[in-house]
Amino acid sequence: MASGLTVKHFKVHGSADDRITVHQWESVEHTWPNHSHPEYKLGVSEGGTGTFFYRGQQYFTGPGKLLVIHPNEVHSCTATGAWRYLYAAPNVVAKIVRTFDRNGDIEPLLLPPVIDDTQLVDLVLQAHRAMDEGDPQLDQESAFYEAICELLVRHASLPDTPKKLGRANIRKVKENLEAKFRENVSLQELAKLAGTSAPYLSRVFSKEVGIPIQTYLSQIRVRHAQQMLMAGETLSNVAYAAGFSDQSHFTRHFKRFIGVAPGAYSRAVNPSRNT
Repeated sequence: MASGLTVKHFKVHGSADDRITVHQWESVEHTWPNHSHPEYKLGVSEGGTGTFFYRGQQYFTGPGKLLVIHPNEVHSCTATGAWRYLYAAPNVVAKIVRTFDRNGDIEPLLLPPVIDDTQLVDLVLQAHRAMDEGDPQLDQESAFYEAICELLVRHASLPDTPKKLGRANIRKVKENLEAKFRENVSLQELAKLAGTSAPYLSRVFSKEVGIPIQTYLSQIRVRHAQQMLMAGETLSNVAYAAGFSDQSHFTRHFKRFIGVAPGAYSRAVNPSRNT
């Protein structure tokens, strides 16, 4: 019997068909009969195992592997343990394909059903968690596009990098993030500034700068938070003044980059206030 299911929807920029859904199964032991989905289905195990029958063959999957089912293709499956699934409308994937040098007329139909790629699995998990946990819009979009672009580049025989986006345009994006770090800036706004599409910008930014856009913005916010904490600002004031959506996001990102929680950092840089 399936249990512990949560379902959330994420809307990317575009038409009503541009939809992504994320499912999380905390504990599942169930067999699904032959069925299909109108979306691309990406499945990642968080400790569970799975067996599925697809395209005339039986496949096995588990931790560190990515399950890929194409739209409207019949399959049956049995799963145990904890799983996360991400469903992306075909229109969403098609738009990403068009950002590569393929004229947009070739569907990525050669993805294998089971992909053994732990780094890609981590990217899909990051995208799933960003949407599931309600991270800022830029974080959700960037994480999703990063995961899908890497999936296509690594396993659908697409070119590694499309036409090079000018460094001047990347610099514009970075300058915009520096100036508007407190705002809930969207990937679509940044793409418009760079004169390109959102998925294209997401991938090329990572290649050019070395880190994803959302990570770059988080670093900017953490640096400003450090300065405010050194100036003696309270934790509650710093979180929102630095552009974080809430206290938990602030703490998580600050500890990730600095190595200690904001409270510990504040005490360290303001020892006189501890006495």
